[in-house]
Amino acid sequence: MPARPVIPASANLLAAWRADPHSGDAGQMAQLLATPQAGLDACLKEQHTPAILDLHFGAGLAFLTSWRRFEQMREQGGAQRLHYVAIQPHPCTVEQLLTLHANWQGLAPYAAQLRAAWPLLLSGTHRLLLDEGRVTLTLVFGPLDEELARLEAPCDLFYLHGRQQDFDVAASDWNPHACKRLARLAWTGARALVFDGAATAGAMRQVGFSGEALPGALALYYAPAWTRPPSHVAAADTPLRRQSSHARHALVIGAGLAGCAIGERLAARGWRIDLVEAGDGPATQASGNHGGLFMPALARDDSPLARLTRAAFLFAARHWERLGGVGTAADAAIAGERCGILQFGRDARQAQSFEQGARDWNYPPDYARWMDAEQARALLGMPVMGGGYFFPQAGWLNPPSVCRRLLAVAQQGGALATHFGRQVAALRRDGEHWQALDQAGQIIAQAPVVILAAGAQARVLAQSASLPLNTVRGQVTHLPAQGFPEVPVALCGDGYLTRPYAGQVCMGASYDRDDGAGLRISSHAENLRRLRNMLPGIGERYAMPDAETAELQGRVGFRCIAPDRLPLVGALPDMDAAAALAPTRLDAVPRHTGLYGLLGYASRGLIWAPVMAELLAAILEREPLPLPRDLLAALDPARFVGKADVETAAADD
Repeated sequence: MPARPVIPASANLLAAWRADPHSGDAGQMAQLLATPQAGLDACLKEQHTPAILDLHFGAGLAFLTSWRRFEQMREQGGAQRLHYVAIQPHPCTVEQLLTLHANWQGLAPYAAQLRAAWPLLLSGTHRLLLDEGRVTLTLVFGPLDEELARLEAPCDLFYLHGRQQDFDVAASDWNPHACKRLARLAWTGARALVFDGAATAGAMRQVGFSGEALPGALALYYAPAWTRPPSHVAAADTPLRRQSSHARHALVIGAGLAGCAIGERLAARGWRIDLVEAGDGPATQASGNHGGLFMPALARDDSPLARLTRAAFLFAARHWERLGGVGTAADAAIAGERCGILQFGRDARQAQSFEQGARDWNYPPDYARWMDAEQARALLGMPVMGGGYFFPQAGWLNPPSVCRRLLAVAQQGGALATHFGRQVAALRRDGEHWQALDQAGQIIAQAPVVILAAGAQARVLAQSASLPLNTVRGQVTHLPAQGFPEVPVALCGDGYLTRPYAGQVCMGASYDRDDGAGLRISSHAENLRRLRNMLPGIGERYAMPDAETAELQGRVGFRCIAPDRLPLVGALPDMDAAAALAPTRLDAVPRHTGLYGLLGYASRGLIWAPVMAELLAAILEREPLPLPRDLLAALDPARFVGKADVETAAADD
């Protein structure tokens, strides 16, 4: 179901959380979680990266207490990373968190970090990296029943409340059907701590949980006596210790935004990376433009694209800050500005749709707000084509600087080897490894996992040649910044305009269905037309060049695009095997062992790259995923197998 606007926690809900010891009493929570039967200590000892699902998050009492215990045990050789997932129908504001946290002085350092990272109250999944990346908090804002059905998060420990309807009247009680959704996520040997859970024992027992009563809670252990269906997280005989299904060594093909981002995300998890790139360094192809925008896409119906770009944009904005921040100074980690973007409607009809969508969704003003034509004119100081959305936290980046920063961070652990100037002509499977071969048949590098992140180059490799990927030519025009009108924000509409950087402003880009690599006058002229369309009065402020005579500078790149304009992320389908089987479900499509894709980023690489890398890294590590099941299906590289005949897997019923 599409997301809906988030309704923050009410005064009555805050009072209910305060009155409940399992969301308001820090001393009682610490005492409960310290008991061996609660399962937290065992979870932190047994797993390298345990995952906890909390369905009674409130202001984060159980999370903060678990985080503190994780830190204590990590220093003693326990789990080195922690995943924590929470679904919140009515999340707190930062101000409400501050009020509730004031009573938990022993948790103050952790609570301060949580508040500093707290996301905007927007529906969907928010992935937060805390404690220098050692703690991953995935917050899902939305209806509990719906979001639980869509969740992809193999879990080792559950925190539940037996009377959840006291805190969310829209939630189901813990009947066997609702408990089945938990069992779908439970890793073999998982534990559950049910606060005030005596009434839930029968339903939990029916789906494979059993255990004992503690003061104020029910401590359960998941060990079903029956064989689990393939759609579940793990079969009954899966070992308790959950490890990656591959050795932590990947061969990444392509050093653009996609390849550099997955290198950084895997290196953060302790992987060894061989990065192979045909160019003489990173960002030599489509990721080499002087400037590009990073912003979400909005839709009145909150389409999959809108939901995906919302999650991607919010994760990317936080990630750039984690990597050192964005700026135009010479020593900035990433070159660019979070100056805000004004997105015009392409025409009057789209502008009207934008305005209506802004009223319907009532977005937080720090995320998106509508500006009418007069407000836009006042902002820019010149006539404009009309009204549009203003994204105050969006901006422009220099993609090569992003790639360089990603690689620098990945290399800090010494686990990244680069192979520049090497063109991969073929992939060959040899035992447990994939080998990347050059045109002479020589091995460039080999690893048990290969990740194709080189855009359209995937079409020249036999294993991915059948993927429906196309290239679209994009020419960008560079204009001298000197004399160009001062525009305080970046612009987007029928084209885009960055602010000045390194003496140039960047505008474009053309959308050409040919493979001409050279600059052409007609594309420059089209870009200038787009600029005049967005800013019809610019000719009064700036001597617009003539594309025919000005010898304009620019750059040509080739976007890699799928038919539905969404990325291809995940295990690549074995098209020959699929043709023989004619599968009708995504989970039945045969896959190439150890072969994955990060492809089809089109014009949105700056927001797709971080979250899609995080998604693929989580898939490889068997971690909770940063997107819900329906959006995972929308990204699955196998979604084109059988075309319309392929159906996504049912939720869980």
